[in-house]
Amino acid sequence: MEPFTPLSVVDQLVAHLRGAISRGEFGDTMPGIRSLASSLDVSANSVTAALERLENEGFLEPQGHGCRSRIVLPKNFVRTAYRVTLLLYEREDLQLGYVAEIQQQLKEKGHDVHVAAKSLVELGMNVSRIARVVNHTKTDAWVVLSAPREVLEWFAGHSVPAFALFGRFRRLPLAAAGLDKVSAFRAAVRRLAELGHRRIVLMQPKHNREPFPALLVRESLEEMEANGIKTGPYNLPDWEQSPAGIRRCLDSLFALNAPTAIIFDRPNELLAAQIHLTQKKILVPRDISLICDDDPAFAWFDPPISCIRWDYRSWVRRVVRWVDDVANGNDDRRQSFTQAKFVEKGSIGPAASVRAPSSSTPSLFLQK
Repeated sequence: MEPFTPLSVVDQLVAHLRGAISRGEFGDTMPGIRSLASSLDVSANSVTAALERLENEGFLEPQGHGCRSRIVLPKNFVRTAYRVTLLLYEREDLQLGYVAEIQQQLKEKGHDVHVAAKSLVELGMNVSRIARVVNHTKTDAWVVLSAPREVLEWFAGHSVPAFALFGRFRRLPLAAAGLDKVSAFRAAVRRLAELGHRRIVLMQPKHNREPFPALLVRESLEEMEANGIKTGPYNLPDWEQSPAGIRRCLDSLFALNAPTAIIFDRPNELLAAQIHLTQKKILVPRDISLICDDDPAFAWFDPPISCIRWDYRSWVRRVVRWVDDVANGNDDRRQSFTQAKFVEKGSIGPAASVRAPSSSTPSLFLQK
């Protein structure tokens, strides 16, 4: 075995700068010596020596005293692709149209795109477990889908750039794109109230309920109150986000004080709920009205699903632009939102007669 020889500061700088150049992080010219020395926390002499080495290797072409060196790259040099890893909310996100389009457009741009070995749901939303996966993954940037606040706070302090696609990212120093569903949810609640619904349930993921309700949830509950519906834990049940968990929650709700309308967050949850309710002979919209975030599969449903709809193309463009920016060494932390709208279809109707609760189980949130 050859004896171990640690790399000098200049050797480390050369390797670091060579990699950054190969990934296109600097564009057409190198930053100045003082700028590099400051950002890399090394001496100007070390930067000068490293740049001279890169000139000798054919990566840089000097432009004269006081001018930045031009990046030329040696002949037959193959630029290293910028590595991007998607951390999904759940494995089923791979079937979403915008996820597939993000992957495709990033690949067309020449980026190297991967999906993390486990999703946030598979990691239990546990920051320690997520940190271990992230720290053991070789990547240049992360795109994180629908993460809770504490996970995004961790990414905001991590050295590798990250983009939050949905999730509770407001006021965090992260680039992000979100969906503004507040007005759409308020419109859906108002319409249900007009149809006589008094027992409206929001089936929201845990990160939208804890440690405090998200803005969307608070606004939806406020809209219920504005329409004379007294709210409480009944309207925002605590449930385990799994197929068994949603069945248990539905059984509990219908045994206690049957809801007349449910608004779901994710299409797969609505589908699981509709199958379970149909088995119990609870039909849409005769007995229950259902609303959910939109999905292309809803075109096949009978009756068609009333939904919260939006144009996802802006998210795809934003993610691709962000990856291009950070690959070129730019610090992009802008946040943007897409407006959603409520689309009424056949899965909602007038409120059904409310089933009386069991005489042995008094309702704590009985609404008149």
